[in-house]
This record gives sequence, C-alpha cells and structure tokens, in this order.
Amino acid sequence: MLRISTQHFLFGGGRLSKYAKAIAPDAEQLVRDKFGSLPAVHLVLNGDTSRMDHLVNTAEAKLLTGINPTQVNAVSRPDRHSRSAFGQTTLDRDGVLIVLQIPNMRHERDVRETLVHELVHAHQLGDRSARELHLKFLKHVWGRQPMKPNTLAGYEVLIEARETEAYGAEDLAAQL
Repeated sequence: MLRISTQHFLFGGGRLSKYAKAIAPDAEQLVRDKFGSLPAVHLVLNGDTSRMDHLVNTAEAKLLTGINPTQVNAVSRPDRHSRSAFGQTTLDRDGVLIVLQIPNMRHERDVRETLVHELVHAHQLGDRSARELHLKFLKHVWGRQPMKPNTLAGYEVLIEARETEAYGAEDLAAQL
C-alpha cells in the first residue's frame, strides 16, 4: 500500500512534485516485481530541505520510548546528510516512511532513480526480522540502547550492502 502526501510546498510543488505523484504507483509495482513484497509505504514529497531531518526524526522518535517527538528538531545525528540528499527512508509506525527532497532534484530522471532507490530500501526494511534489527540500530543511534560493537559493525556492513543494492536498482527507473 502506497500513501502519498506533500509537505512544505507552495502551490502544490511544481512539475517534479506532480511527476513524482504520477509515477510513484508504477515505481512501487516495478520494485515489487523485481524484489518482492513491500511494507506499507508513506511517501512524503518534501518542499523544504531544512525539514527532512525533522520528518525522519519524528517518525523514528514515535517508534522509540524516551524520545520526545516535539524535541527532535534539535537532534543532529551524524549519519544524516539530509540538506543535500535526494531522499531518505526509515521505519515508521505503519511500515516505512520515504521522504523525497523535491527541491534538490533537477530532472525527472532524478525523481525516477531516487524513488526506485528508496523503494528498494523500503523492501529491505519490510520483513519482521529486518524491521526488528533496524529498530535495534535506531535505539543505538538515538542513545537508548547500545549495540554490541561486533553487532553494530555487522549491521553497518549490511547497510552498505543494502545501499549498493539500491544504487544498482536505479537502472530500473528507465522503465518508468
């Protein structure tokens, strides 16, 4: 199930925002056909690059005890690179949240490739064991429960492998 919303846009977000809305269902189906099931996905088309951290941090804070979602704006995680990023994927209560930074994109190709890339990450986080492991990682990066060093190192290797897989899948976007 794919739910699409827009945030922080004036006048609907322009050409690339409309394009993203139009192709998102086809991109979702393309990733399903290639990789398999996807969890429930909430796709946010974001128009303010200063708000991506807040959107992602808020979703994560709602999953973890002891973190006040109203204070997440002040949190800066070292693994975030959101001001220049095209997109980011994380867990949320209902499945997975994908935030696309439309202002950072210049061409329809950027939208297509980023959408496919982030949907692959959604697939990667979709099953129960992947979700549970990522929740443990989030507890670690939010300072709630440290991971053992060897477990953390292993998960960081997995994150890199997932990133490589998502970049490799961007070629599928040419089918959109």
